[in-house]
Amino acid sequence: MAATLDQATLDTGPRYHTGTESYTAWHGTKKVRPQIQHLVDKLDPVLRRAIRAILPVWKTTPVPIYHQESGIPPVSLLLEARRIRFAARLKSLDLAHPLAQRTAPTPIVRAVKQSCEVRGGGFKTRLERTALFLSDCPRPTVEGISPDELVVYSDGSQLPGGATGYGYVVHQNSVTVCEGSGRLGPAEVFDAEAVGALEGLGAAVKISDASDNPIVVCLDNLAAATCLRGTASDSSQSAFLKFQVIAAAHGSIHVHWIPGHTDIPGNEQAGSLAKAGCALPEPPDAKPTLAYIRRAWWQGHMPEKYKELKLSATTGCPKELSIPRPALHHLLAARSSHGDFADYHERFNHEGARISCSCGRRKTPDHLFYCRKVGPRHRMRLTPSPAAAINQAIGRDFDKFIQMAKASSFFARICPRH
Repeated sequence: MAATLDQATLDTGPRYHTGTESYTAWHGTKKVRPQIQHLVDKLDPVLRRAIRAILPVWKTTPVPIYHQESGIPPVSLLLEARRIRFAARLKSLDLAHPLAQRTAPTPIVRAVKQSCEVRGGGFKTRLERTALFLSDCPRPTVEGISPDELVVYSDGSQLPGGATGYGYVVHQNSVTVCEGSGRLGPAEVFDAEAVGALEGLGAAVKISDASDNPIVVCLDNLAAATCLRGTASDSSQSAFLKFQVIAAAHGSIHVHWIPGHTDIPGNEQAGSLAKAGCALPEPPDAKPTLAYIRRAWWQGHMPEKYKELKLSATTGCPKELSIPRPALHHLLAARSSHGDFADYHERFNHEGARISCSCGRRKTPDHLFYCRKVGPRHRMRLTPSPAAAINQAIGRDFDKFIQMAKASSFFARICPRH
């Protein structure tokens, strides 16, 4: 469904979409509403109807829950991701390409009077503004290769306050050759892992006595390691592409995943440097990464109920969609509190609705865990606290909720809808 929607409605996005903000042509001092925003507003209801066909949820379920549970971001974020990818393509084009020539700055003609030059740089087209969305990505060069094998350990870290940093260390014959750390702007640990691997590899290939021996890059983030070896993700795409360019130029660079916190000297050293990088000042020209924007959107639009579940947003296919549809309906109802519950029926004045369980208690989202008709062998221990255990069972460990409801036939026999 998401792939079909992307092809059908978002293919022309990079050509016309100018972002969530737009400015006037004269000096660009006044912020105005983008001219195609009304088209984006028309796409949102279409996307929501498509998501409703995927998720077995009630019509009154909040819209942010649609995007969270289906793994499909809002149209504005989908268009922004397309715009970032198109900007990355513009930066990777040959200088002789027609699009690259159209995005190049207009040369200043000395024969023309300065007073006749276009003031303020002139009005930039959509293509030029998209090209300026990302910074230039110069291709790095390999200076030399060490006679002994080099091992690069990299890691990323994030403090509770949101500061994100990276660290790397280069070992040669079990001896530290060089190390480094840095601070990112608004970013996630995933982005720090990518930048740390890139900086570590860049430091390894610049060693003065380098030769053509293999270089091994080790990191404990499987998702980042997969992107380094294959298709780059949308977030921190520039770092992944730069890494792959260096690897292709070198010809003998290997990326390996290693388990974290297993007392591997190089990995522990890189982790300490990453934490030290979080304490550095934030770069003044740092831009937020796509992963950070997605998390920030979800944190800003997350319903109060979901804040207790500590569920993160994803653009992939959520694991919940693999369970049977009736079970998925009860799980999403328990998460959103929009379902066959007493408070819900009373709120919308549903006459004739059954608001009590067969045990005599009112229907609530967590009644499954307290119903006296659920056998002792099917019950779940509510430790360390009932609220934490229930939030875990309907959140990240949703398999416990599904297994408990199925084993006790709770929704079919004990607490049916009618």
